Amino acid sequence: MTVEKGEAIKEKGNNHFLQKKYNDAISCYNQALKQNGEKATYYVNRALCYIKLKQWDKVYQDVHHSLDLDPNYIKAHAYLGQYYIEQQQYDEAITCFKRALELCKIQNKNFGNEIQRLLHYTQKCRFSLMEQERIENDNSLQTYLHSLIQTDKERRMQLCIEKYFEDNKVNINKQIESISTSSLSTTANRLLILKQYLSKTMDYHNQQTTTNLNSTISVNPETAITPDDQMNIIVDPQLEQALFEIEHSSNQSLCELNNLFTEVDMKRKRREIPEYLTCKLCYDIMRDPVITPFGITYCRSCIEENLYKVSHLDPIANKPLVPEQLISNLVVKEIVEKFIKENEWVNAESF
Repeated sequence: MTVEKGEAIKEKGNNHFLQKKYNDAISCYNQALKQNGEKATYYVNRALCYIKLKQWDKVYQDVHHSLDLDPNYIKAHAYLGQYYIEQQQYDEAITCFKRALELCKIQNKNFGNEIQRLLHYTQKCRFSLMEQERIENDNSLQTYLHSLIQTDKERRMQLCIEKYFEDNKVNINKQIESISTSSLSTTANRLLILKQYLSKTMDYHNQQTTTNLNSTISVNPETAITPDDQMNIIVDPQLEQALFEIEHSSNQSLCELNNLFTEVDMKRKRREIPEYLTCKLCYDIMRDPVITPFGITYCRSCIEENLYKVSHLDPIANKPLVPEQLISNLVVKEIVEKFIKENEWVNAESF
């Protein structure tokens, strides 16, 4: 009697669900579980209500209760997969949907098409997430390599400057003496001379090097070089050429680096299957496309399975359709084959 009462309450809950009265349906399933807490169906039905209400923690609890009672419950695996989609745990979701599909074949159930759709949707989400991670990693790597090139340029310029001072001590001191009678023989003042010299002759010299020089120089206002003094500094072609070559080499490296990542970015953008090449049922690329009399193209296997197991209707046009009316879409097939040939990753990725 308790079992029959539980079933009657469940049916009442099902009616509430059909009317989208999800909270009322949940109340009925709660009562049914009080009558028979060992019934997996009650937990699954309540889980579906929680899915509609987006109360995902409760979905998780109910499907696990259901699977504890019946490990082969197809809907429980499918609903658990939907929970994992919401958590962006796509690997776990894929496992759930694949298990549900296996059970559909074993139990000869007809609602495997919806589970197949969810599986492909999850695989696409997983691929999109992986692509986003790739993009972020590529951007981080590009920024890091860019900074290494810049740092190396500054280091090479600094070594070039130091070598210039070492090789031209006498000439530099004479130039300093000709500019000012003040005591400018200290290393700091020599660096100051060079900084202002570079400022005058090397407009392309990057600001970070100048900043580094500033941070190490303590300038005495009484010995600082005036703008008029700066004008008297003689341009040294040897140093100018050396620094130019370093700058040119670094810019060339940066250009090659940017070109490399631009090429990677272009390849990444091509790693998307155009919507017009994907089946409306499985969301995968249509390797054997067929067109219906209503102008809609599907995978042959998908539409035939839909006609045999779901209904004798075009699922989008919602009009009567039989397999004999399907015609190979040769135009789309040719485009698909060309796309796969130009994008080898299509065969490597799991969709």
